[in-house]
Formats: sequence, C-alpha cells, structure tokens
Amino acid sequence: VASYKYVAGKGPSNQFYISARTEALQTRYTQLTSSIITPSNEEMSGLAGEYNTALVDLGKSSKTAILMKDLAHINAFYLQNSTEAIALLNEAIELPGLYETVEAVCKLELGDILLFTGDIWEASLLYSQVELDFKEDALGHESKFRNAKISYYTGDFEWAQAQLDVLKASTTKLISNDAIDLSLLITDNFNMDTIATPMLMFAQSELLSYQNRDQEAIAKVDSLISAYPGHSLADEILWMKANIYFDQGKHEESQGLLNQILSIHFTDILADDALFKLAELNELVYQDLEKA
Repeated sequence: VASYKYVAGKGPSNQFYISARTEALQTRYTQLTSSIITPSNEEMSGLAGEYNTALVDLGKSSKTAILMKDLAHINAFYLQNSTEAIALLNEAIELPGLYETVEAVCKLELGDILLFTGDIWEASLLYSQVELDFKEDALGHESKFRNAKISYYTGDFEWAQAQLDVLKASTTKLISNDAIDLSLLITDNFNMDTIATPMLMFAQSELLSYQNRDQEAIAKVDSLISAYPGHSLADEILWMKANIYFDQGKHEESQGLLNQILSIHFTDILADDALFKLAELNELVYQDLEKA
C-alpha cells in the first residue's frame, strides 16, 4: 500500500496516478475482506470513505469501474446498504467503453447482492448471462457454480448435482474444489437419504447464513436436529454454527462446537477442517502459537 501511495503522491500528471490510487485501495480491500477475522464496522466505513473520495477525484469511468464494484460489495455485505450498492453496480455496468470481463465481474457482484437481498431469480438471470457470454472461461465456470448453488438453495438437488458434475472438470482449480465440496455434501446427505426434507432445511439455512440472517439460520438447523436426531448432517450443522459464531466474535462458542466435531465426528470429512479452524483460532485470536 505504501508503495502505491508513493506513486500516487507524484500527482495526477503522473501516468500511473490512476493505477496507483486504484491498486492502493484494492490492496487494502483485499487485506480486510480476506482476513479470517471479520473487519470492524469502523474499518469498513473508513475504507468506503476512501473509495468514495477516490471516485470523486478520479471520476466514474471504465478505468474506475472496479472501484465501484468493490465499493458496492462493502456497502452491501458490511455496511447494510444494499440499495446504494445495487445502484452503483447498475451505473458501472452502463459505463461506456467498459471491458467485457469487467462488465461480467460487475454482473456477478450484482447477482451476489441480489441473492443477498432475497431476489434469487434476478441473481440467477445475471449469472446465466455471464455463463452464456464466457462459456469456456473461468468467469463462465464461476457463474455456473453460483447458479448451481441457487438450485441447491431452492431444493433442486438433482439439477445442482448435474451442474456440479460438469464443473468438477473445471480448469480453474478453486472452482473445481468448490464444486466437489458441494457435490459431496449433496451425495452424502441427499442421494443416500430417503427423505429430502432435512437436506432442504439445511440448504435453506445456508442461504439464510449467506444473507446474514444468522439467528434464523441457527434456529432452522436446530429444528432440523430436533426433528431428525442423529442425521448425517449433524457434523455439517456443527461446522456451520461454529463458523457463524466465529464471524460474530463468539470465539468460545465456536471453539466448543469445533471440539464437538472432533470428539463425535472425528472420522468424518469435516474433522480436518475443524482442526485447521481451531489452529487459526489459537493463532489469530488467542495468540497461542504453540497450541496452534
């Protein structure tokens, strides 16, 4: 960040001025949004202020569309201002001279925010547009995966599975891994079960969690366990709740749930994930490096 700010400090006449301003903000954005520790409201409000200042100084154009996309993400997912985020992305998508890939990235972000606000089918429509425009590209694979998740959230597990089977061969390793993880979840807990209701309840709870409706998500999975005690989803439910509590800063509750996974479900697929999460908890929250 300091290096980019140094270049930007050379003034607007410098040919790298816009790039330096943009990269400095994006680096700070990545630092905050990729951290395992949820950034504070003050940090994200401050970052949003820096983005707004940059957009005033540099103007809204094809060169700053990525800044508009990042600011929209901050507004929707951190500052509870989805209306402004949606308006900003629609404005970015209509900018003249916008690169096709940048337009696609903005559409994916808009789809994510519409899904976040509950406008599921409009989100799916945007994902489908990107998938159609970038069939053999990583962006197309990413949009197909997001559409598969919508099918999963809404209980169309067979269609979701069909799309995930295609994505398992994706050249983008990260997308392929995500597809495999979701495919395994469906296979282990739906294809092997004679009752679809528990899987549907769990999928709905994951959508609620994505929408930051954490208490509703927890209530739904708790009712799932009450109705279907001993169900194969038990370890996934503990994992989901542990992550929700971790993001809320309730680290002791998260630690307790992770330890439950290790004590009850130590032979299941999430045991290694629980161990890794506990290591991160001890390193980053409790600063106990030896235990981590």
